Amino acid sequence: MNNGGKFNTLVEEVIELSKNYGQVSLEKEDVDKIQVIYDYGKAEYLAYEEVYGEEEYSWKDIRELKMSDVWERYYDLTDAEKPRELEGIVEVIAENLRQSLQDYDAFFEDIVADLNNCAISRAVNGTKNNFFESIFKLHRSGYLPCGWCGDYPDGGIVAYRG
Repeated sequence: MNNGGKFNTLVEEVIELSKNYGQVSLEKEDVDKIQVIYDYGKAEYLAYEEVYGEEEYSWKDIRELKMSDVWERYYDLTDAEKPRELEGIVEVIAENLRQSLQDYDAFFEDIVADLNNCAISRAVNGTKNNFFESIFKLHRSGYLPCGWCGDYPDGGIVAYRG
């Protein structure tokens, strides 16, 4: 798949992770400001019910805000610079995850969205987007990003480890 333009290798890393999700090193990579939790119920609460900061953003809102920065950068690129066929990435990642995902079934859509956003961010920015690089590194290391610690935008990601 050659969807990532000049950053194709980085996009392929995300696709490879989706093929082998759960068969990863359980060593946490160097990711700043991460709070690790071990309670699955708390992970669900943080991901789907908790709100963060004065604006009361949900975890989904925070990820969408961060992704809007990626899309803004994408639309600033010339047509020749824009990576092609980005819409196909989500289908490939979702299908790979259906075949490889055994745990975190309640989080399936979130994992698909995270890896899709990581791939698109890498196609557009390379590894320059710290938020999505952190999300990618956490997933690759066996952690599930599920919330925010602190008063958004201050603070950092909360990740579940089963």
